[in-house]
Amino acid sequence: MEQNQFEGLEEVEMAEVKNEEEVSNLKEYEKLLLAERDREDYDKALTLIKFGCFSQKEETTVDYTKLEKVSSKKYKGLYTLYRDLEKMQLLFIAELVENNKGDEDERKDLKPYAYDVIYLEAMDEETYKAVVHAGRNNVSTYISKLVIVADIAEILITVLAVIALIGSAIVGSSSYSGFSLVVYMLINSATFLVGAALGAALLVLMHIRFNKYKAQQ
Repeated sequence: MEQNQFEGLEEVEMAEVKNEEEVSNLKEYEKLLLAERDREDYDKALTLIKFGCFSQKEETTVDYTKLEKVSSKKYKGLYTLYRDLEKMQLLFIAELVENNKGDEDERKDLKPYAYDVIYLEAMDEETYKAVVHAGRNNVSTYISKLVIVADIAEILITVLAVIALIGSAIVGSSSYSGFSLVVYMLINSATFLVGAALGAALLVLMHIRFNKYKAQQ
């Protein structure tokens, strides 16, 4: 039984050691280029998931000898990114181990009973850029609508605050005057005034973030 727990692990470890030896024999600039490629592929993988360019499937086995680990970062803390050396396709793999939840107490000696694999769509660079452009335009349109709704909401609450101030002034003018009238107006309109002030501050931050987002497109 114990032998089955380690079945297939030796192949994976040997493949990783081989990759490490190959990398160690590279020149420094070649290592930098590989590191940059891996970083770009990881970012690309996250972008493809964001725009729904993937399929997900539970596999009973995974041939790690045909895969190359791209990054030590884990998507959602569970999925490791690999590159299929034959198809040159990116895929996230999460090993499903009984009673393990990815925490510090998980058992490293247990063999996965299955693999949750996210297959990312394979596409050339031109297609990828077109997908990203289309996706960002759609997201930008959606965000633009939210900003417009937030602008309208801020206008409405500001109008309500002004109406509350005027109403307080009319009601309080019979009993108060001067500074005491101003205090009365502020107290009675406090809810709307605070709401308008907080809304204005948040709206400014939203517009700043949105303008930065548009500038990056």
